[in-house]
Amino acid sequence: MAALPADGAEAEPEPSLDVPAALAAELTGWRREACPSCGASAMFYCPYCCAPLGVPEGITVPRARLPFARCDIIFDDAPKKATSIHAKVLAPDQVRLIDLFTQDANSNRTLSRPSGGPQAELGSQASGLQGGDDKEAAAVIREIPEYDFSRAMVLFPDDSSITFEEARASGSLCLAEDFILVVIDAPWRRAQVLRKHPRLAPLRSVRLSSPPPSRFWRYHSEGVGCVSTVEALAALVREFPAAPSQPSWADADVRGAGQVDEAATLDPLLDDPLLFFFVRQFAYISERQRSAGIEERPMDPAAKQRRTEKVRQRERVKSLRPYERQDDGDPGSRVAVRSACSPSSEAK
Repeated sequence: MAALPADGAEAEPEPSLDVPAALAAELTGWRREACPSCGASAMFYCPYCCAPLGVPEGITVPRARLPFARCDIIFDDAPKKATSIHAKVLAPDQVRLIDLFTQDANSNRTLSRPSGGPQAELGSQASGLQGGDDKEAAAVIREIPEYDFSRAMVLFPDDSSITFEEARASGSLCLAEDFILVVIDAPWRRAQVLRKHPRLAPLRSVRLSSPPPSRFWRYHSEGVGCVSTVEALAALVREFPAAPSQPSWADADVRGAGQVDEAATLDPLLDDPLLFFFVRQFAYISERQRSAGIEERPMDPAAKQRRTEKVRQRERVKSLRPYERQDDGDPGSRVAVRSACSPSSEAK
């Protein structure tokens, strides 16, 4: 889901899109590998089993700790594209996926197995995931559960949304150990539909008080000011009243040899444990474009703006052609009505 800035909220200054030299050097050590649990080939992590893959020697994948009880991610997008999977990999004990997208019939392409068996556990330990305690990871479920209105809020920037600070000031924010954050990870139009689900509609919406600038490489048809799901989650964690002023790692020595200390001096966001995989994907895409001699990258504002305008232009053309003939091989092919609001390919 793309989290849009609330009206009147001031976004932070645009971030540097340069890749630190230490991070670029680290990328050379990452390898695409087959997941030991499902066999899917991936780089950085398996998007189906939610486990790290191909971690270089000397690099430790952090175990992030949320400052509240749990984060439920209502998931309805392609796993390979969704950044919410990062949160499940990095905070498996506190992140629960409500999977509305993948199918059980596709045995090797379902989100039902994160840390769910001996192979998955072995894979996560072998891949360098810090913190191998025996605590069972939050389960993946397939339908939206019922929530307690006093304990849960939905990250969603609608007109009635409030900030964490406003909720705290009004006395309506429960204790951190009881709080559940619900995040919708779906294309924006689908997210708007899911927000009206009978089990989500009664819950209050929480928004970012200061939306962060985005490094996301996928465009959004709603225009500028939109961030990826994991960027929004990381920013909201920093705003939670019980959170420290800076993101914390689970263990003092979690940043082992080979971690990118240079990044911390350039941009605090690069040192956020929830953005561990995000910044490496960002750097990988940037370096791939650079090595190919392509000056403009997909996360550059000008590139995203052009792609957004192309989508809007196509939608305007569709709205001017409300009818389309469908050729089904029959000379008397029927005429079907095309909706002017048909879903398009959107970033979350």
